[in-house]
Amino acid sequence: MLRTLGRIAYRWYLIAIVAGAVIVAVLALFKPATTAIHTAGFAAQVLPSPVKFQPWLAREPEHRQISFRRDDGTDGQADVYVIDDGQQRAAVLVFLGANAAGADDPDVINLGQALARTGFAVMYYWSPTMGEKAQIDVGEIANLVAAFQHLREEDYVDPERVGLAGFSVGASFAMVAAADPRIADDIAFVNAFGGYYDTADLVAQIAAGQAINEGGTTPWEVDRLTRLVYNNMLIDSIDDPAHQEAARAIAVGGEYDADERVPLSTEAAFALLAGVDDIGQARWRYAQLTEDFRAEVDSIAPSHHVGEWGENTAMRVMHDVGDPLIPVGESKRLVDALAEQRPEVEVYYTETDIFRHVRPDANRDVKSLLRGAWQLFRHMFHIVALAR
Repeated sequence: MLRTLGRIAYRWYLIAIVAGAVIVAVLALFKPATTAIHTAGFAAQVLPSPVKFQPWLAREPEHRQISFRRDDGTDGQADVYVIDDGQQRAAVLVFLGANAAGADDPDVINLGQALARTGFAVMYYWSPTMGEKAQIDVGEIANLVAAFQHLREEDYVDPERVGLAGFSVGASFAMVAAADPRIADDIAFVNAFGGYYDTADLVAQIAAGQAINEGGTTPWEVDRLTRLVYNNMLIDSIDDPAHQEAARAIAVGGEYDADERVPLSTEAAFALLAGVDDIGQARWRYAQLTEDFRAEVDSIAPSHHVGEWGENTAMRVMHDVGDPLIPVGESKRLVDALAEQRPEVEVYYTETDIFRHVRPDANRDVKSLLRGAWQLFRHMFHIVALAR
């Protein structure tokens, strides 16, 4: 009996060895299988999955805090996650945008480690104005360009496989930075999650509490953070300090006196802060703002840079359908514009319903999470392939 059991165990032992050798051989010869496994590991790691098997696939990355020379001549701060094994690897510069989560946020750390385990060198750039003060800082576009150039020059980075990734406002800033002629032809991909397409139209949507979609407009309950960044933008457009104080009062529900003697542009800002009845009225008020301010707004709008992205840059766009901070219609309009104006550019668009803006929603039901995990897997597969 024992001898029989021993022979059976030995046979299963041989089968396991042969099966393991076959699996290793298939993975070595068939790279898409390896990519699929690492992509699945990434999806399970960043979503609320009960099984986190990515740490079995790669060791824990190193975490480094670095500084680099920003475009404005000051020192910029960044966090890097990388498995430094002496090999050059693909890299991605990540920008989280306005009032972003900080370097010690658990989701930020988890994402950095998860991307590094797929094979990327990951660099987070932190903006002292946008990240800490919920402001829109046009100068950060040029600083993102400088951060990208710094990352490409690191000895552990393959300069031909470097991309940009952004979340929320950071997604749109990443897209605008990708249009800069200093780096446009060097960018392998841009991954934009939850960004806006046209800044002026976003202003109009916030003012009216309406979201633009294919069928016209729908009511939109604007998120507190979106409203905060929007208020700061409009208040900064006003030159007179006394009028700025009045604008701050209006932003928190104060009265707006249309007969007050103020410049037309200030009156328009007051009206936009107080809220208007529809998109058309919001656009008319916006047109009364100063030309310099509107030029700055256009400079951070991806809609004004569609023709400037490198033809070899893969554009991957993602948005949650219930996003309360930036309407999903913004990403749809971006994808439509690319299809019409830049048919030669590779575009992949994904909609999900398992995020709260750009963070995974742990309260979703199992069916939704499984569907969302598959959507994330398909979205990330070709990006992970670049790293593998």
